[in-house]
Amino acid sequence: MDEEKRNMLVFFVISILILFGYSYFFEKPVPSPTLPPAVESTSMIDNSRTDALSPKQSEVVKKIVVNDNTPVRKIAIDTKSISGVISSCGIKIDNILLKNYENDSENTKDAKQSGRVSIFGDQKNVYYSSAGWHSDDKSIILPDENTRWNGETDKLSEDSPVVLTWDNKNGLLFEKHISIDGNYVITIMDKVKNYGDRAVTLRYKTLIHREFVRSSDSTMTFYEGPLGYLNGKLQEISYEDIEKSSQIKHDTKGGWFGITDKYWLVAFIPAQDSCNNVSYKYSLQNDKKIYEVESLGEVIQIAPSSEISLTNNLFVGAKEIKTLDMYEEKLGVKHFDLAIDFGCLYLMTKPLLYALAFAKDILGNMGLGILLITLIIKILLLPLAHKSYKSMNRMKEVQPKIQALQKKYANDKVKLSQEVSELYKKEKINPVGGCLPSLIQSPVLFALYKVLYISLEMRHAAFIWWIKDLSLPDPLSVFNLFGLIPITLPTFLQIGIWPLLMGFSMLLQQKMGPKPTDPAQASMTLILPVVFTFMFAQLPSGLVIYWTFSNILSILQQYYVNKYSDASAPKKVEK
Repeated sequence: MDEEKRNMLVFFVISILILFGYSYFFEKPVPSPTLPPAVESTSMIDNSRTDALSPKQSEVVKKIVVNDNTPVRKIAIDTKSISGVISSCGIKIDNILLKNYENDSENTKDAKQSGRVSIFGDQKNVYYSSAGWHSDDKSIILPDENTRWNGETDKLSEDSPVVLTWDNKNGLLFEKHISIDGNYVITIMDKVKNYGDRAVTLRYKTLIHREFVRSSDSTMTFYEGPLGYLNGKLQEISYEDIEKSSQIKHDTKGGWFGITDKYWLVAFIPAQDSCNNVSYKYSLQNDKKIYEVESLGEVIQIAPSSEISLTNNLFVGAKEIKTLDMYEEKLGVKHFDLAIDFGCLYLMTKPLLYALAFAKDILGNMGLGILLITLIIKILLLPLAHKSYKSMNRMKEVQPKIQALQKKYANDKVKLSQEVSELYKKEKINPVGGCLPSLIQSPVLFALYKVLYISLEMRHAAFIWWIKDLSLPDPLSVFNLFGLIPITLPTFLQIGIWPLLMGFSMLLQQKMGPKPTDPAQASMTLILPVVFTFMFAQLPSGLVIYWTFSNILSILQQYYVNKYSDASAPKKVEK
């Protein structure tokens, strides 16, 4: 019995730590940035680069710049899923807006622009991606961020690709073919024609550049930062890891690599038979932390009168599970779905996410979908739960004998433990049998918690009445009379209706089960519903709804077992 006391004490202490540590360790949802006005690009000459060249090469570059009157074109991106702008100067992908997703902020004036989620486009925190050529031979003139490309098309859409060209006037003609599908993948095909009289060596380069001042808050619930599926393994290379090392390199064949946020992803998907050196870099400039994910392909030699072309796919968009799985099959890339942080219970979390999405499609409401999935889980666990509740009833029946043994061996704990064990064997009772439903339900609870907290499908999903977002806690609180008193409460006092229902259902379950024979243990058990009420009040409301409904179903099942237990089970304990 001393061991049981210690276990209960440890469980109680952990619950308290979770309760008061939750608001410190888990960050609150941050509104997604809005799209600012497009910035006009200008063409400039890099003097440091010109100085590094020979006089003859420098003269060639200056001639190109002086005679380059190519107008800068704004290429509009317009598909069913995204919109944005690409400038023909530099060809950076730095202006992408998601049409189907609104910001968390409710005070957006223009829903068509500022109300939509922007992946790129924040002037204060520069974030962009690019693809092109790199060479260790500095005499080769390559297009850079100031290059003005030639093109005729001003619109990029599903049925309207863009072709841009640039001649370095020194033997190389560059072509960039850009196409886009109806979702979130931009396909970039770069071609080089060597019309000069000497061979050149190039490497294909992709870059994701992000500079911003991150919040000091951190989260243990989901992963955000640089990552990639490299050489058959998911690599989560956190911002902190890069800051410590300045640069982390990986060689990989195929795979994918990029930067993820909670709901959004920017990632390059190269040809799966290509080999790349992927570098995760960090630098500090003007108090801005700069993070880059750069890839360099194999060295390619282009002989005179020949040409080469390479294709990369750039994903810029929302981490929709069905969309990620679709690209995994379409592009032949493995485990693109791992851009979503499913956690250690991947084999349970992903099917659960699909099941909830399917239930939502059938019922038209994610909250009802949660109730349906909860009911299905309960039905699947019904046989085991039935045996557990019968075991709990048997524990009730032998409680008088246990109490008698406690009085008899009050001063001999070892003998008491032996006698109680013998009693369990004689009565054929498993003392932990009643705990099995909770033990089995725990992985399901954690998996559902991950789904509700990190999956995009739960974002802004409403239930009924005051529950407008199942991924957020219940917004009401009993301490301000559910909003009637206009006061701002601290996070740990935000106790809504659903957490109260959950606590009450947990208390009712305790009343229906066997009472602990130890008074101290009984008192501690009574406190647990209060602790869990406070703790669950800070969790996503969808999770609280699941747990409450699960408790209600357990209460009904336990009532049935109590009333219609097997006739073969002993009704009374012999004295």
